[in-house]
Amino acid sequence: MRNLSISALAAACLASGSAMAEETTEGFFKGAEVDLTATNFYYNRDFRSGSGQGKREEWAQGLMIDARSGYTPGVVGFGLDLLGLGDLKLDGSDAEVGTGILPYDEDGARTTFGRVAVTGKAKAGPAELRVGSHITSDLTLKSNTSRLLPQTFEGASLGASFKNGLELGYKRFDRSWYRDGVDRVHLTITNKDRRFSGTPDSDHLDLFTAGWKVNDQLKLRIEHAELQDIYRQQVASVAYRQPLPVGRLDTELRYYVSDDVGQALAGVVDNRAVNALVTWNVNGQEFALAYQDMSGDTAMPFVGGTDGNVFNWTFINDFMERDERSWQARYQLDGKRICIPGLKFLVRYVKGDNARPNTFAGEGRQWQRDFEIGYTFQSEALKDFSIRWRNGFFRSNYQRDAEENRLMLVYSTSP
Repeated sequence: MRNLSISALAAACLASGSAMAEETTEGFFKGAEVDLTATNFYYNRDFRSGSGQGKREEWAQGLMIDARSGYTPGVVGFGLDLLGLGDLKLDGSDAEVGTGILPYDEDGARTTFGRVAVTGKAKAGPAELRVGSHITSDLTLKSNTSRLLPQTFEGASLGASFKNGLELGYKRFDRSWYRDGVDRVHLTITNKDRRFSGTPDSDHLDLFTAGWKVNDQLKLRIEHAELQDIYRQQVASVAYRQPLPVGRLDTELRYYVSDDVGQALAGVVDNRAVNALVTWNVNGQEFALAYQDMSGDTAMPFVGGTDGNVFNWTFINDFMERDERSWQARYQLDGKRICIPGLKFLVRYVKGDNARPNTFAGEGRQWQRDFEIGYTFQSEALKDFSIRWRNGFFRSNYQRDAEENRLMLVYSTSP
């Protein structure tokens, strides 16, 4: 898969698209859609140990307008997507920046910031080509969308979805715009706790994906990502749904293999990661258990600014250190099943041990407890408004202890 030619994959997808194509009739404007999301976001993280900045705290208003055109008529349809992003500082001191909400420099957080991300697209049958800005959610590359504005990647993607459940894709990105960034930056590797030798720039990232929905119960997926001259990562995933006499059992198993590649600009990368998740769904409730195991000479790598797409990733910690083992227990509730429509509730506990960080001589141990509650208003006048509170409590013997609160008031509509 690593040696698969980009042009060969493109030709295969477009050839399949042409063979199966029917003329697009929706039209550029007729098929257009617009989503508007306004988020009022308060963030507070208190560090309960260690030296350095004691608190990160900011309050801001964000706005995102996602405008997507339809496709022009014809065998090959063309379209254009525009993503407008902006934020406004409401409160916060220069000594407490770094929340990931607002862009900042040596003069502190910016009061206002905005940008427009543009994506051109073309579609022929089951194949679609996109050039410009992307928000990704792949197993090996997941944009960070946990603050006011999403992380985007600049480049091109080519994908095809077939009626038999098969999906094929290729992406190449050469720049990223961080969630709190003020400009495009080169791609690099995350170097938390000095896991690698540095954060060198990479020229680009190539990502190949293949998925197959065998039936309504079984899904298979493989991915191969390569951050040029830094590392490559492969993953295989199996997801299975099993109806039970009471509820449904969902299981997913992922296996990641990561190593350095080319000039190995970030030094040695050598990791194997097992991810397993079992979820019992019953009457609007989810009872989940997850296990995560890291092995090899280094921690698991992921691209700078992104979220590591593993089951035990949390909004404070990643549990991806060298040799680390971690367990998770999680409970979620959808209130509509208990006659409280609009209510969402989550509580989660993750514990890790056996970690071998480069910044600590002994066995690394850590745990985190998360609590989240949200409500979407049900009245006609307020139906587009929701409110959500997240609370996290993190303790570690080699990282700084932290307690975190996030309060979000969201207005989301499709005019």
